[in-house]
Amino acid sequence: MATMIPSIISPEVKSTAERRVFDWFKTAPLTDHWIVLHSLGISMHNKVIYGEADFFVLAPNLGIFALEVKGGRISRKDGIWYYTDKYGKTNSKVRGPFEQAKDAVFSIVNAVKAKRAHDFRYLDNIIFGYGVMFPDIEYNVTGIDEEQWQVFDSRNSRNVREFVLQLSKNTVRKKEALFGPIRKGSLPSRDDIKHLAAILRGDFDFAISLQSHLKYSEEAIINLTKEQFRCLDQIEDNPRCLIQGAAGTGKTLLAVEEAKRAAAQGKKTALFCYNTNLANWIKQHFAEIPQSLNPLFVGTFHSYMHRTVQNNQNLQHILSGEEKSSDFYKEELPIAAVLSLENCNERFDKIIVDEAQDLVSENYLAVLDSCLLKGFERGQWTFYGDFSQQAIYANNLSGFEMIDLLDSKTAFIRFGLTRNCRNTKPICNEIVFLTGFDSKQYHETNIDGPPVNYYTYSSAEEQENKLRGIIHNLLQNRVPPSKITILSPRTRQDSVVSLLENLNIADYGVPVGNAITFCTIHAFKGLENSVIILVDMNSFAMINLLYVGLSRAKTALYIVMSDQAANEYQEMLKRRILNNG
Repeated sequence: MATMIPSIISPEVKSTAERRVFDWFKTAPLTDHWIVLHSLGISMHNKVIYGEADFFVLAPNLGIFALEVKGGRISRKDGIWYYTDKYGKTNSKVRGPFEQAKDAVFSIVNAVKAKRAHDFRYLDNIIFGYGVMFPDIEYNVTGIDEEQWQVFDSRNSRNVREFVLQLSKNTVRKKEALFGPIRKGSLPSRDDIKHLAAILRGDFDFAISLQSHLKYSEEAIINLTKEQFRCLDQIEDNPRCLIQGAAGTGKTLLAVEEAKRAAAQGKKTALFCYNTNLANWIKQHFAEIPQSLNPLFVGTFHSYMHRTVQNNQNLQHILSGEEKSSDFYKEELPIAAVLSLENCNERFDKIIVDEAQDLVSENYLAVLDSCLLKGFERGQWTFYGDFSQQAIYANNLSGFEMIDLLDSKTAFIRFGLTRNCRNTKPICNEIVFLTGFDSKQYHETNIDGPPVNYYTYSSAEEQENKLRGIIHNLLQNRVPPSKITILSPRTRQDSVVSLLENLNIADYGVPVGNAITFCTIHAFKGLENSVIILVDMNSFAMINLLYVGLSRAKTALYIVMSDQAANEYQEMLKRRILNNG
């Protein structure tokens, strides 16, 4: 089977014909040393500002070939080409597919010679050619600038290997008829193919500066975030509010802003969350602004309960001893906190809870009732949460059940956040595809960004090499290390990151300056970074956890997955194609 770059076709590719050809090359027998580049960008095109080859085949001992793929019905009238898809929609172009393929291969070869002449002087003689693939029709050549051996059509079935052999044989024959016997070295070796693919793939990846993508995408995201603050004005006069929104809708930013406004009004305010790393990030934010805007308490809800019990001499003993079980934090600690608060005069005028989907339970609500002036039923509180996808610590309650539990306690208004202010359009598309969480916020996002990149591995060593390569390319493109976070469903000692001993990768939350960081997906919930690299992805089955990981990326997302996960991806892709007709 040929090596495909990228290894998986993007969901952005709408052409069914291209998808079929991709699959044919990927599964073609006797092509083990071939390299096939899909959708190769050509920044130095001969005819247009920016061109693209549908497929660029690098075959040892055969040559290099640009292939244009055209699906559906094809016609030509008065020199104009017409392409009609399965829905009956017709597009027209002056440049035909043979001209496109010819220009593509000459542009690629000339660009490589211009950039790397010292490596590829022999490109003057190397065998290169082009062809056009019409997988849906029978195509008989009628023009003077095309020959039947340059055509793959429905009569070829799926035999792409024979087509490339046919291209090579006839290209050699044609060249020898014009210039005599081909020179030694005109047919590329395996090493030549690997070297050339590395150069072409590198040019494709970084034709647009990733650093520029980060800059412009994040500027757009900042502008969108300002729009989210409008909801604060709409809920300011309502004492109890539930703000729901998917990942990336700005819930944490709104919670922080609301806490500032409440503190500025002189209210004794608490801002609770579930995640320790998120709490540290929020604390750092408040440490850099005037004290008058700081809430009375900022931190995790569990640290607040711990502090409350610690201040009660009669109950301090329950905090000591062996490592605590999950039941301790769900039952014993909340009960002790409620008992402690009965003898405490500290009450908050207002409480704000971020990550509320992880903190809605009878025991936790009892603590909130005890620490809030006028109690949970009549007091002032705002919950921010994603009750549909991010409840990974949900105590076996569904999102609907958690909201019903709140409803049973008191009346409150609801406000939905529908505008994504974190992720670029390619990341939003991938979230929808992989998790099935189809939300308006992801379809309306129009922030451009680089495509999501997939890398597959068959062994721990191969995954390590792929990860090193990603990091090397990011740093080569001057992406600041601090903007890169590696996330895994595993702890560090069980992750591929443990193999990167000579790279400076710090645990997230440890003050290390400008360094790449590592964190588990669980512990990074509620946080974000410009570039996210998901590693150790052996399956896409854990949808909620996958959703959290994908949605942490603001601008660039890399997914390093096992062969098993890659197979799952392909199955999802096939199902989506079938469902879309």
